[in-house]
Amino acid sequence: MLFIDDSALAVASARATHSATIGSEDSATFVVGHRLVDSAGPGSLDLVVCNPPFHADNALSTAVAREMFADAHRCLREGGELMVVGNRHLNHHRTLTRLFGGHRVVASDPKFVVLSATR
Repeated sequence: MLFIDDSALAVASARATHSATIGSEDSATFVVGHRLVDSAGPGSLDLVVCNPPFHADNALSTAVAREMFADAHRCLREGGELMVVGNRHLNHHRTLTRLFGGHRVVASDPKFVVLSATR
């Protein structure tokens, strides 16, 4: 397992949660970083799960999400899956369809949606 976030606090929280639920950190790597492709090689991952940010200072933007999805596409093996938890109004399904050729809705409510795309 690879946990990556550009926030040291988020990585520390992931480490604490992993330690409390799984126990051993032998099977996990924790990275403070911005890009998935800096820590995982092409075709090296089976599953990527993310909840991309959409605020850049005070502006609403999906630029980081698009970058995360493109990185996931490069790092997933053939048949690998990207799962995205996001606010419904961000329309991530459009980007996933463009990059992956399609997507499916795993779960949704009026505010949030969980999407899956397979490489």
